[in-house]
Amino acid sequence: MALTGIVSCAALAGSSSEGRRSQPFPEDIPAARMVVDPYSVLNGIAVDPEHNLVVASDPNRKSLLLYDRSQNKAESSQTVPMGQMIGPATYIGMVASVVLDSQRQEIYTANNDIEDTVVVMPYAGKGNVKPARVLSVPHQAWGLALGRSTDELAVTAEIFNAVVFYRREAKGVEAPVRVIRGPKTRLSDPHGIYWDQVNAEIGVASHGNFRGVLRNTGSGCSPAASNGETAEESGEFRPPSIAIFSSKAKDDEPPLRMIEGDSTKLDWPMGIAVDSAHNTIAVANNGDNSILIFDRKQEGNVAPVRVIHGDRTGINRPMGLAVDSQNGEIWISNYGDHAALAFESGADGNVAPKRILRSAPAGTPSPGFGNPMALAYDTKRDEILVPN
Repeated sequence: MALTGIVSCAALAGSSSEGRRSQPFPEDIPAARMVVDPYSVLNGIAVDPEHNLVVASDPNRKSLLLYDRSQNKAESSQTVPMGQMIGPATYIGMVASVVLDSQRQEIYTANNDIEDTVVVMPYAGKGNVKPARVLSVPHQAWGLALGRSTDELAVTAEIFNAVVFYRREAKGVEAPVRVIRGPKTRLSDPHGIYWDQVNAEIGVASHGNFRGVLRNTGSGCSPAASNGETAEESGEFRPPSIAIFSSKAKDDEPPLRMIEGDSTKLDWPMGIAVDSAHNTIAVANNGDNSILIFDRKQEGNVAPVRVIHGDRTGINRPMGLAVDSQNGEIWISNYGDHAALAFESGADGNVAPKRILRSAPAGTPSPGFGNPMALAYDTKRDEILVPN
């Protein structure tokens, strides 16, 4: 896919021919056993306090789940959603983050690793419903944010180390209106993103896997150095970080501030949101099962001002994060145990959540499959290895 500011470099495999068969295909052979999660697994999460709504993306069953925000299943039973959008007509695949447009009652979700699209659904959609719009985006899109002042949609693209901006109503194959991308941006495998309307800023959480910046040399794609010449190195491992940009940033523009270093405790930061009521930034820290809260104005190798972490929290591989300023809550989605947790926005330490939504009964194991594409058998340990 060729998009302004994004160069997609893919190797084309040779075409294969289908040989003639003397025998018909056999009947389907059922598996002797399966490792499968029959329940929805929660990835992205978003909250609309005006409509008392929580929406979660489900990459396991390829669906969107809509919950009553005030529901509570701390007693361990499964929460019945208000609605679920699921089926081939929805275009929902391996969905990652979710963002809500309360005014227009629309749900945006990003298909991360296969379909390369953003799907827009109406709040009222149920079952195998068709999307209101489908937008083609770069491969491995993960984070989404809406700019209400500029009427734009921001999308993070992992392998391109970029934030790509589209018209809010963009659909089909449409060029972006601008792109934040280049060595000066310091983006490296970006995931979560927020749009701070109050301070006209955009915050982006990066894992630190920098794949290099590629440019088309005419005979293929080569790593590009900051001076435009071909670089010798294509990538490197960098510390996880949070980069804060002007909401009008574009091209190879440096961030206004960076939060990065050992003191930050950042470890696979995923969902991220600004809490305007406390003037803080909240991050779902997947690597150590915590929520980190930073002073919005600080930068550099700074420690979080608060950390929600410990056995009482129930945090288990957090992915999505949303701040509900109206009700004073921070929501996270657990990828590890079919649950979404709501905490007081001023919470600190080893505290229990105030409410829990469950897509499966408490204690239901999950294999943790995301997008398994291959497997290997370890004969020495009698184990099956499944990369995601």
